Amino acid sequence: MGESMKVLCLVIAAVFVASCGGTTEANSEARPLTARNAGAATLPPGVIVLQRVNIPDPGVIAQTTALTALIPAGWTGRGGVVPMQGLCSEPFGVDWSAVSEDGLSSVSMFPTTVWQWSNSGVRSDCPAAAFSSVREYLVAHIQRAAPGARILDYRARPDLAKSAEDQARRRNRMTADAGLAGMSARADGGEILYAYSLNGTDMRGAAAATAIFYESQLPNPMGGDPLRNLTGATLGSFAATAPNGKLDFTLVEAVRRSVAPNPEWLKRLFALQNQLGQIAVQGTEERAAIIVAGGAVATRSNIAAFEAMANAGRNSGSSGDSNRSDGTDDRIQRESIEAIRGVETYHDPVEGGAVQLDATYDHAWRVTNQDAYILTKDPNFNPGQYGIEATQMGVVQ
Repeated sequence: MGESMKVLCLVIAAVFVASCGGTTEANSEARPLTARNAGAATLPPGVIVLQRVNIPDPGVIAQTTALTALIPAGWTGRGGVVPMQGLCSEPFGVDWSAVSEDGLSSVSMFPTTVWQWSNSGVRSDCPAAAFSSVREYLVAHIQRAAPGARILDYRARPDLAKSAEDQARRRNRMTADAGLAGMSARADGGEILYAYSLNGTDMRGAAAATAIFYESQLPNPMGGDPLRNLTGATLGSFAATAPNGKLDFTLVEAVRRSVAPNPEWLKRLFALQNQLGQIAVQGTEERAAIIVAGGAVATRSNIAAFEAMANAGRNSGSSGDSNRSDGTDDRIQRESIEAIRGVETYHDPVEGGAVQLDATYDHAWRVTNQDAYILTKDPNFNPGQYGIEATQMGVVQ
């Protein structure tokens, strides 16, 4: 497969957030909320406490925080950016998880992959596989990750594939403009539910992925079946496990949507990808460098939007004026990212800047003495009644 056909991609779970850390961390373990500020065990149903952790890069791209995520208070983050091997892959992947205190529940991201199938005898550096849908890919992934697991259900996730669909449309326009018949690109997103046993505990797991497929079909000059080639690549993936009856999909989505890139790390990644891109595509000014769990493509304009959100309120000294408007371009870009990711942007009254949180919840609070957030749909919720010092967050207009 030529360099121009290689997909630049990253897993992650999730989705882009603006408030990204930039400091190096030796590990991604969250400090649990203090007894006064925790209250997690006594909070009413539907109220969740999420604490920020860093997902480190030990130096694969740059020795710094690569991503951040919000995980349930008391959980522990493990892993981070890892090097990838082979010519048909990114120079990095993300192999990360957050695990509950009892070790049974988890959320995770696993490295993306690229594969290729052909009946034309074309040789490729990619692993050979004929997966033509996300469902086929996920079934094979679960069979490898959890031998003996039973597949219970599958559902399409078009919400995960929004950015990939845009990428496929752009590719198809380029192909049509170039007059190349028989070539097409398409995107797919889905989630699989499975059951397995862990040390005698009946477990449930869910795994979701976004993928893009490049296909070509040309007449066979020797007669017979057309010559077909298929290249598939996952652009993002996210997984979760819990004992049967305790897999909280709402909580899983809140964590997935919180995964955020550090803009400074992205710049280092972009610099590397541009160097690689110049070899194959001269004059390339903007490359899709990363998609996290079906989130917004990290184009140059999106990275600028992340930085603008991170700096919102800091330059002016404001800690959270919900009536302040961003610049028109920044606002348009931010709203585009919100629509793709399913998040709402809030002013952070403690650190300044802005943070994007799961839009499923209508109300968000910033815990005063911890790097943590409370999400709820209850307009009457008052964290003070549960011994938690927190400030309600205003939406960025």
